[in-house]
Amino acid sequence: MTISADSLSTVLFDLDDTLCEYRLSPAERLDAAFDHADVDPYCSPADLDAVVGGLPTVDTDVEFYTELFAAAADHVDADPAVAPDLARSYATALDHGDVQFRPGARDAVEGLLAHDGYDVGLVTNGSRATQTRKLSTLGLQGAFDAHVYATPEHGLKPDPYPFERALSTLDATVDRTLYVGNSLRADVTGARNLGMRTAWYPTDRARVPDPDPTPDHTLDSLSDLTALL
Repeated sequence: MTISADSLSTVLFDLDDTLCEYRLSPAERLDAAFDHADVDPYCSPADLDAVVGGLPTVDTDVEFYTELFAAAADHVDADPAVAPDLARSYATALDHGDVQFRPGARDAVEGLLAHDGYDVGLVTNGSRATQTRKLSTLGLQGAFDAHVYATPEHGLKPDPYPFERALSTLDATVDRTLYVGNSLRADVTGARNLGMRTAWYPTDRARVPDPDPTPDHTLDSLSDLTALL
């Protein structure tokens, strides 16, 4: 099913695990953190995926990773006391400049940016400093018509604030906007709650046969977005 050109004026993208991914795999990043912290491995990327949706809102990356590793420890019946050290090690080992486009992302973004018919924006959780480093590596720094970096003080996705800020910047309406993201909780839920159409582009490990909530479109590659539009 395609979207008629006259029914859509705006496309908004998530960044992490939608447009880009770290060059090191999740397992490699996790192994590096365990080694750096001198902690015996007690969880897998799948365990982290299982608990991330229930984490509280925090102010810094290290606080987020602390909550993440503590929740994963509870999930697998391990000792959560190691979470702060492991979080600091994970943050140290994570190079935000070492990213690459996900399949089809470069062509999809560049094609939309060159298209006169659409405004194209970025709505991503994460600090400006962290996310612009990734965009610089990708050659996309300053490329979008709107850039929104959602942080806890104003509201992280799925909170409506970052979506509404992008819409306001672009003078866009929800009924003529498509949001493209990888997270059912942050992206699909947040955009649907405002009335936007959604395109879900999950990672392989997050793909499920019956997603909840149900996105309007599910993509196997961002190359599929070009055909959709």
